[in-house]
Amino acid sequence: MDKSNTFMTRKDFIKACGLLGISLPFQSILASCSSDDTETITANFTGKVLIIGAGPAGMASAYLLAQQGIDFEILEAAPTYGGRIKHNTTFADFPISLGGEWLHVASSELPAIVNDDSVNITTVTQGYQGSDVIGYFENGNYSTDTLASWGTYIDQKFIGSSWLDFFETYIVPSIQSKFVFNTEVTSINYQDANVTVMTNGGESYEADKVIVAVPLKILQNNRINFTPALSNAKQQAIQNAPIWGGIKVFLEFTEEFYPVFLSFADSETAAGQRIYYDAAYGQNSTKNILGLFAVGQQAEQYQNLSGDAQRDYILNELDAVFNGAATQNYVNHIVQNWNDDPFIGAAYLADNAPSSISTTLASSISNKVYFAGDAYTQEDDWSAVHNAVRSARDAVSEVLVD
Repeated sequence: MDKSNTFMTRKDFIKACGLLGISLPFQSILASCSSDDTETITANFTGKVLIIGAGPAGMASAYLLAQQGIDFEILEAAPTYGGRIKHNTTFADFPISLGGEWLHVASSELPAIVNDDSVNITTVTQGYQGSDVIGYFENGNYSTDTLASWGTYIDQKFIGSSWLDFFETYIVPSIQSKFVFNTEVTSINYQDANVTVMTNGGESYEADKVIVAVPLKILQNNRINFTPALSNAKQQAIQNAPIWGGIKVFLEFTEEFYPVFLSFADSETAAGQRIYYDAAYGQNSTKNILGLFAVGQQAEQYQNLSGDAQRDYILNELDAVFNGAATQNYVNHIVQNWNDDPFIGAAYLADNAPSSISTTLASSISNKVYFAGDAYTQEDDWSAVHNAVRSARDAVSEVLVD
C-alpha cells in the first residue's frame, strides 16, 4: 500500500502511527452516518423544554428549538456557557482552546450546525500539511518523520478563533436570553404529566420535557437524582463507562524548537493518550506556543503535580528531548485540569469504550427525558464537539416528533 496516497481516519492513523509511536491531538474521529447537510425538522410538539447544561450539546439543542419556535430555558451550573470548549484570550495573540480544539470532520459540519443556508459562515479552519514534522522520543532517542509519510490527516485547526468563538458568533445570539446561570440541577422528576427540575438553591422549574446535556462524569457521580430511577441498563451504562480524566497545558517559548507533533511510546494506549503539539500552528501569531494534551492514565503524571513542580516536570521532560531548549526558552504557561472543574470533573468517554455504552446513554425515557452530549451519541463515535452537536440534533428531533 502506498501510504502517501492514503486518506486516513483517526483509527487508521493510530494503527499506522503505532509503527512509529506517533499519536494525535484529541480525536480525529470517523465521520458518522449523521448527515452533514442542513436539515429540516418538522415540529409536532408545542410545549416547553428545559435544557440542563450549556455546553455545545445544550447550546445546539436550544438553538434548534429556537429555530422551531419552541419555548425553552437552559439551566447551567457554571457562571457562563461553553463547558469543555472554553478558551483563553489573554495568554497569546490568538484564542487558546482549553478543551475541544480541533474540527475532526469535514468543514461542511459548520454550516450543518448553523442549519441555515442564508447565514454566511466566515470561520476559517486549516488542515495540516504533508511536510509537517512529527517527532517521536523513546529510550533517550529522538527521531522525526513527515506527516505525508502516513497519509492525509483530516483534523483542522480554527484560525484566529475557536469552537467557542464559532458558537458565540452563530449559536448564542438567538438563545442568549434563555440562559439561567449559577443554577446546578440536583433532581429531575418525570413521574407526573410535567417534568419538575430542582436546583441546589431550592428553585423549581417545570416543563413538558427535559434534555439532559451535562458531562457524563456528573451522572456517574450521582449529582442528579432521577424520579423514577433510571433503568438498570442506563444506570449500568453510566457507572461502567470508562471516563478519562484530562489536562491541557500551554507553554510559551522564545524560540520554536519543537515539531508540529511530539509523541512518546505511551502516547496512544488503551489507558489513555498524551502528545505535545504546536498550538500556534497556522495562526497569524508572533508567539511560540506548545500545547500538551493528556487524558486517562497518561494525564495523571501531570495532574498529580501543581505549581512550580508541575511546570518543572514538563520542562524537564522536554529538555530530555531537546537538549535543554525548553528551560532555556521558557517564558510562561497556563494549565487547564478538567478533573478540577466542579461542573465537569473529567475529559470524556474513553476512546475504547464499548459503543453500546454511548447508545444506551443516548436513549430517551418515557417521551420526557432526553440526553445530548459528546458521550450520548447514536453513532459509533463520541467525545468530540461535532458528536455533541449531532447528539443534540438527534435529541431535538425526538422531542419534536413525540
